[in-house]
Amino acid sequence: MPGRYLSAQVGNNAQMGPRDDLPKPTRELARSRRALANFQETLPIFLVLAVLSIVLGEQGWLSVLGAAVYFLARASHLYFYMKGLSPWRSIAFLVALIGTLMMGIPLVPHLWG
Repeated sequence: MPGRYLSAQVGNNAQMGPRDDLPKPTRELARSRRALANFQETLPIFLVLAVLSIVLGEQGWLSVLGAAVYFLARASHLYFYMKGLSPWRSIAFLVALIGTLMMGIPLVPHLWG
């Protein structure tokens, strides 16, 4: 999304250049950059839990449901972030966190295994 909004703001030719003298970002571009940074903070945790679930054979209903909750909540978070809808953005973040916890619960026995 940041690339789309940047292209809309400065054009494709400016995108192909060194981007040294870009104008101040529009509200949409700034929000999309912040939303991407926020997503990049939680994605590694999700990926580690997903890989561990596969490697350890813990792909039961709780792990799958947790992954689905995370995915849907993060998609909602992006929508709410871009629209500036508070506190819905924070609620979606919390639901995504609950989804990651759901993915982690089946992995707990493997800590002492």
